[in-house]
Amino acid sequence: MKGFRILYFANAPTSIHHWRFLSKMVERGYDVFAVYLSKESGKYSVEGTKEFWLGYEKYRIYGVKIIKIVGRLMAYIKFKKLLSRIKPDIVHACWVPTCGFTTAISNFHPFLLMPLASDILLIPKKNLLNRKITQFTIKRADMITCDAETVKREIIQLSGYPPEKIVVFPRGIDLSLFKPDISLRVNLQKRLGIEGKKVIIMNRSFKPIYGIEYFLKALPMVWEKVPNVYVLQIGSGPLENELRKIVKKLNLEPIVKFIGEVSNEEMPAYLNASDLYVSSSLSDGTSLSLLEAMACGLPVVVTDVPAILEWVVNGENGLVVPRRSIDELAEAVIYLLQNEDIRKKMGERNILIAKERADWDKNFNKLEQMYKILISDRQK
Repeated sequence: MKGFRILYFANAPTSIHHWRFLSKMVERGYDVFAVYLSKESGKYSVEGTKEFWLGYEKYRIYGVKIIKIVGRLMAYIKFKKLLSRIKPDIVHACWVPTCGFTTAISNFHPFLLMPLASDILLIPKKNLLNRKITQFTIKRADMITCDAETVKREIIQLSGYPPEKIVVFPRGIDLSLFKPDISLRVNLQKRLGIEGKKVIIMNRSFKPIYGIEYFLKALPMVWEKVPNVYVLQIGSGPLENELRKIVKKLNLEPIVKFIGEVSNEEMPAYLNASDLYVSSSLSDGTSLSLLEAMACGLPVVVTDVPAILEWVVNGENGLVVPRRSIDELAEAVIYLLQNEDIRKKMGERNILIAKERADWDKNFNKLEQMYKILISDRQK
């Protein structure tokens, strides 16, 4: 497979998830072309890839539909020119309504579609146009890969797409980086001055879909029962000001520290410095932040999102609570913070699960097998 030309098509180079795919492709010897709709901040560069931008950000004026349509049209024209210039063996397109749809109308094959969860679970439900675009894009794909059985079932229900052409595997994590490390724990706790604290880590992006406000509103009850609790609130996003206001209004500033963005290399230290991982998400695919926490030996409290339930069994390796239930979220967090033995057993179980199912080195092999099938079919 070395030397095959892969055109990886994504919205923008702002995601660690894209970085993981591209890095592994380069490592495995592919000729990689990373094409992005827009050039936005927060870029993750991958040495060894050839990068192209379609300039969509020049036309992204929200609320002015004609401008957005022009932007899509210009991006499509540039994409078609790139296809002629690059002559890829495969287009691997992420995010159904943008990159996936652009690839679908280009009529390029073989076309591997990779939904990222919300573009299947939420966006098609917003209106009929979104649903039709999603169905059209799915049906044009030669194969589809997604990271959760929940997403696969929704794809089939939406479009009747053949189940045998959908391959489910989690994107996985670097287990050489994400693992228990007592020295990381001791050093970071000392640097932050939180030795002796019961530390919760919340590292979902500050976006509505992750329901962080419910977690923050549960903290006064947690603090009352666990006086030495401390929260590492990691990340950024459009809701940051609102979340900071909630913390201030609830007088939580002594126990909540906003860390900001943390690099992939630094994240293991923050996970190891913590005693409990919490996600109050309202919708999700397979969450890499969850897998990273599990690999570092943390017990977890999560909401009853179907894709998350593929990883967490209530009472075995974590606790599951209903979405938006502040009281039940608080009770679960309190219970685990007060029971060290149970936290330890759940954490040990999570390490095993991560090793068995979340190893990116192993999981990437499944993607390579899809590439082989697609290229073989093309050559027939």
